[in-house]
Amino acid sequence: MFKFLFWILFLTALVLGAILFVQEDPGFILVKYADYKIETTLAFGIIAVAVATVLIHILFKLLMGVWHIPRAVKNQSKGRRFNKSRKLLNQGLIDLAEGHYDKAEANLVKMVDYSESPLLHYLAAARAAQLQGRYQERDKYLKAAHEARPEAEFAIGVTQAELQLAHQQTEESLATLTHLRGIAPRHDHVLRLLARVYLELEDWSSLIEILPDVQKKKLLSDHLLKTMETKTYQGFLAGAEGSQQALEKAWNKIPKTAHTDADLVVYYINLSNQAASSSSNTEQLIIRSLGQKWDNRLIEAYGLFRASDPNAQLKQAEKWLDDYGKNEYLLLALGRICIRAKLWGKAQSYLEASIGVRAMPANCLVLAELLSDHLEQKEKASEYYQKGLKLSLSEPASSSGSLIPA
Repeated sequence: MFKFLFWILFLTALVLGAILFVQEDPGFILVKYADYKIETTLAFGIIAVAVATVLIHILFKLLMGVWHIPRAVKNQSKGRRFNKSRKLLNQGLIDLAEGHYDKAEANLVKMVDYSESPLLHYLAAARAAQLQGRYQERDKYLKAAHEARPEAEFAIGVTQAELQLAHQQTEESLATLTHLRGIAPRHDHVLRLLARVYLELEDWSSLIEILPDVQKKKLLSDHLLKTMETKTYQGFLAGAEGSQQALEKAWNKIPKTAHTDADLVVYYINLSNQAASSSSNTEQLIIRSLGQKWDNRLIEAYGLFRASDPNAQLKQAEKWLDDYGKNEYLLLALGRICIRAKLWGKAQSYLEASIGVRAMPANCLVLAELLSDHLEQKEKASEYYQKGLKLSLSEPASSSGSLIPA
């Protein structure tokens, strides 16, 4: 509009200037064609040319406008479809958040062909389909998303892995995540999902490989990370159960920072005891752990540990008497070690002292077996059997006298 006014003012000024210029001598213009001729003053000729120019310009604009009407109508229609598609996307996401999954799916795919961001439509529709149990439709939407935006392969793959994992398609999710990790080896969310997949598959070896990165990047809360570490390390050790050599090899593969964890140390020692091992490495591990921090479970495990030299083991355990002489678990451990060393009288003294500190099913049972099997005191043994039985029935499982799980 401003440009049009500018040209009108410019032509008006030009005409006025021309009139003033020819005021003293009006001159004339002669236009002849065949038998026709037009003669007029110079001023009128200038005005006629100016008016003709304006009219031609207006006519050209009108013709160009008519020429572009189909394109304008098409663009306007396209714009309306884009706007409607955008509104359907917003409504679909609202429906998805509100739990109206069938409505969400319908709205998300209704006008996806006219959307500026079809990827969002298809990924959200895939989630809506999964939440309805329509897994074939979910996969169809994921495929459509990849066809619409091949360059968004990673984002589509992450969504696919999450949906597969939620549907308990653990093996399929692992395959997807392995592919994604090949594309982006350091991607945090892929690493987080991989840790979850390995945990569900109980693939302890693979989980041990990535746990240091999970810890370093703090991808899980402290509580979840601790739970995952415990399950992973215990599961990895359990896979080597039955062979002390395999157990020690598995233990050495576990990060050194976990070797001071009392729960894990106790678990490892229990497996060693079940393997009837007398490894000096295991014994030294218990001694070092107890030297760092006293733990009743460790001393009970040490009492169950079958060292190659029970007399040397007894000597080591008696070093702790000065500091923990009134600890029922230390006294129980000493009693058990004395039994293996065939020191029946000394074993009886330690076991009775343990019961004197606190009677538990474990110390009552060990003393009863000692009295029955080695000291020929059947009647007294019967009393301790009964006492241990009553204690095991009356006490909660967590305080039943044995800290070592069966």
